[in-house]
Amino acid sequence: MTHITRSKGARALPGLALAALALVASACDTNSLVQVTDPATLRPTDLNNLGSVPALVNGAFRQFIGGYSGFGDDAFLSSSAVITDETYYGDTFPTRQAADSRNLQPTVLGNISDAAFARLEQARFNARRAYGVVDQFTTAATASADSVTRAQLRAIEAYVYVTLSEGWCGDVPFSVLPDVGAIDPNAIVGGVGLTVEQMNDSAVTRFNQALAQNGFNRFASVGKARALLNLGRFADAAAAAAVVPTTYVFLLQHSVNTGVENNPMASLQQNGRYGVSNLEGGLNAAGAAIRVDSTTQLTATGAQGLPFRSLLDVRVPWEPKPTNGLCFSSSIKCKYNDNYPTLAAAVPVASGVEARLIEAEAALQVGDIPTMIGKLNALRASATQLLAALYPARVLPNSFKTNGAPNGLSPLVDPADSTTTADVQFAARRNLLFTERALWLYNTGHRQGDLRRLARAPYNLPTNAVFPSGKHFRAGVYGSDVAYPVPFAEQNNTAFNPALCNTTAP
Repeated sequence: MTHITRSKGARALPGLALAALALVASACDTNSLVQVTDPATLRPTDLNNLGSVPALVNGAFRQFIGGYSGFGDDAFLSSSAVITDETYYGDTFPTRQAADSRNLQPTVLGNISDAAFARLEQARFNARRAYGVVDQFTTAATASADSVTRAQLRAIEAYVYVTLSEGWCGDVPFSVLPDVGAIDPNAIVGGVGLTVEQMNDSAVTRFNQALAQNGFNRFASVGKARALLNLGRFADAAAAAAVVPTTYVFLLQHSVNTGVENNPMASLQQNGRYGVSNLEGGLNAAGAAIRVDSTTQLTATGAQGLPFRSLLDVRVPWEPKPTNGLCFSSSIKCKYNDNYPTLAAAVPVASGVEARLIEAEAALQVGDIPTMIGKLNALRASATQLLAALYPARVLPNSFKTNGAPNGLSPLVDPADSTTTADVQFAARRNLLFTERALWLYNTGHRQGDLRRLARAPYNLPTNAVFPSGKHFRAGVYGSDVAYPVPFAEQNNTAFNPALCNTTAP
C-alpha cells in the first residue's frame, strides 16, 4: 500500500466542538455567520492563542513549500536544477543565465535563489513560533495530538537546515527571535554563518527532536537520513532510512487555484523558462558545445551532465513543448518534464525510494556490492508502481511506452571490471549509484546536494568534473559556482560576514 503524506498539517484540536458551540450561540444572528476576519489586519498578539495553532502550523508548511518547491516561481526546486545538469534556461533573464552557466551575479544584483532563501528562513521562524504556541496551550486531552504536531514542526525546521546546506554557500546565518511572546524586531539576535557540516548537524539534532515526539514520522526519518548522508555518516544514514517503507511518499501539494499555488516547474516550463537538459558540458566532433536542447545530438564527448533525455528512461519522461516547441527565447527549443505535466502536480520531497537509495550508497561504502545492486534492482522491478506514487499527475509520451504499457527497467549488473584496479572498480559502481539517484530523484531538489557531495570526502572529485563545465551552448563558458550566495539583504545582520560565503566550495 502506498503511504502518501500530504503537505498540509494541523494540530488535532477540539476545535470542531468549539466551532459547533460558537455556531449554536450565534445561530440567532445570521450576520455573524458570514463575518470574515481579514488576515492582513491580524497583529502578532492575535496569533498567541489556542485557536491560532492550525494557522501557524499551516503557515510554516506554506513557507516551506514556497521556499523548497515554489509559489509558481523560482525557488530551490528550479534553482538547484538549473545550476546542475537537470535543466537549462530558455529565456533571456540574466539571473537564470547566471545560474545555468554557474556564473552567479553579485548579491547586490540578485539571484534566482534569493526568494527561496527568505521563504525558507521564514518557514524556520514560523515552525519555531508554532511549536512555542503548541507548548503553551497543550493539555492532557491534547497531549498526544500535540506531540504529532510538534514532531512535524521540528521536521520542517530541520529540512530548512538541510535545504540551505545543499543549495547555499557554507556560511549561512540563522538569526533568532524568542519562540513565544511579542515579535519585537529589536529582540532579533543575528546569527553567524554555519558551515555545511554545522547546518546538517543542526538538522540531525532537530530531526531527533521530531522523532522523540513521534517515532512514526517518516518525513523526519528520511530527512535525518538525508542530513547524515550529507555528513558522510553512511551507516547512520542507512539506519535512519531502514524504518521507512519503500512505498512511503511525502508530497508537496500544488493546485490550479491561484498562480502562487501552481507547480513551479510546470508553470515555468509552460512559460518557456526551462527545459529538460541533456549532456550538459559536452562537445561535438568539431569541439563546439553541443545543443543541449537538441533532439538529434544524442552523444557528446566530455559531458559532465547526464543524458537525461537521450536515455529515454521512464523515470524522466519528457516531450517537446507543445505548439511550436520553442522556449521564451525563440532561438531555444524547450522540453517538458512530464513528471510535472500540470499546474496541480505534486512534488515528492521525501520517499521510501530515497531511503532505499541511501541504503544502497551505504552498502557501496563498505564494499557490499550485492546489497547495493539488490537495493537498486528491487526499486527498478517496482518502477511502475513507485513512479505512480511519486508523481500522481505524471503522463507518459508514447516514446516511453511499449505496446501501451510503461517501459520497464531491466535489472542492473555490477559494472566493475574485475581486471581493473580497486579504484577504477569503485568509480564504476559510484557512477552507477549516482546515476540511479539522478534518475529516481530527477528535479526533486536532490541533485545539487549530490554533486556537491561528490566533490567532498570520501569521493573528492573536482567540482568541474561533476558540474557542467567548459563551453556553454548559449555562448561563453561555465563558471565555477556550485552554491548560491546568501542574499544581499542579510548584510543587515552584523554578525554575518559575507566574505566567508564561498559559492565555489562544495
